[in-house]
Amino acid sequence: MFLLFILLVIIILLIIVAIINHRVMQQKLDTEIYAKDQLVTKISTVTRENTHLKNQMLRIDGNNDTHHHGLRKAKQDLYEILEQYKQEGKIQHYAIIATGNLAVKHPLFEFARTFDYVVISEKGIFNINVKNWKQKTFYHFTVDPTLENQTNKENTVNQTVGRYIAEQYHSQFQSSNKATYTFIERIKNNSVIFDFYNYDPYEQAAKNTKELEAKIAERLNHNIKSIGLVYFTDGSVNLIDGPTVREEYAETVSSKSSLKEIIGGTINEAEEALTKEQYDKLVARFH
Repeated sequence: MFLLFILLVIIILLIIVAIINHRVMQQKLDTEIYAKDQLVTKISTVTRENTHLKNQMLRIDGNNDTHHHGLRKAKQDLYEILEQYKQEGKIQHYAIIATGNLAVKHPLFEFARTFDYVVISEKGIFNINVKNWKQKTFYHFTVDPTLENQTNKENTVNQTVGRYIAEQYHSQFQSSNKATYTFIERIKNNSVIFDFYNYDPYEQAAKNTKELEAKIAERLNHNIKSIGLVYFTDGSVNLIDGPTVREEYAETVSSKSSLKEIIGGTINEAEEALTKEQYDKLVARFH
């Protein structure tokens, strides 16, 4: 009888040990599963972050590549245009100067840095601001609240849309002063986004071109025509110029032929030209 009791106690103890062991093992298993899930989640998060950063880097590199391609194309276009005018005898000298090579302490740096190239000939100076965007629509509108109905000669859908967007943007500031807005259209998936510049590229080009012309006249004691050009090198951008206040020192060109026309017109209209000595002195100022 006593042996039976002892056997029963042993069986009960074994059952209790088995239950405790099962629970301990289950807790370990749950802990391992939780740790594994956390590790998988962390790895997935890090992977997504790395992928996002790589995509950002690729987009940045792509944008830089696009911009550099635009600069190369613009320089090639300028070279071909100017070389043709030189062969035709319309100009004798020309220099295409990349402003990125100017030192910060250069006396003309403040005025030239907004341009990508400064093209110097004895009959005119052309300050080129290169644009090469994937975005195909470029708007430029001046909003004047004092005019109830702002109209434009070309009453197209694009003109109407551009004017409406500029007016809506302007009204957000509750301003009674007229302002000129430059913005581009981005189409992504099923949405259209309008990105506004925080400056007017035409106004900036005109201001700096005027300052450069004055500085050059002061140093050479000779007046030479200077023009600021915003050049869209891809040739397919849709320029929508609504009611605008445009400075006389700035022009927009969206093709090589229009660039050639502007440069040729300035050269042909030049009443006098720099001497070789003046030309060399001016080019040297940019080096």
